[in-house]
Amino acid sequence: MTADGPKTGVYRGKSARRPGGAGGVYRGSVRALSLVFVGLGLVVLVRTLAAGGGPLSVGTLLGLVFVAVGVGRLWVAARMSR
Repeated sequence: MTADGPKTGVYRGKSARRPGGAGGVYRGSVRALSLVFVGLGLVVLVRTLAAGGGPLSVGTLLGLVFVAVGVGRLWVAARMSR
């Protein structure tokens, strides 16, 4: 118990909101890794299609999955930062 009321055990400091804090590093790394996933997915797609792969080939499906994971993670990160 503190003078301001009961201690909840949850710290909501400003480090997650500061650009130089731990939250800023986390958000930046999430965005960077998401962009890497999107880039890898696009490379796999282009390489597969250039080699004559069809719409249901393994390369096409994996490329689409990588792009979807990257875009989905970017979308979730954008929603969490609000």
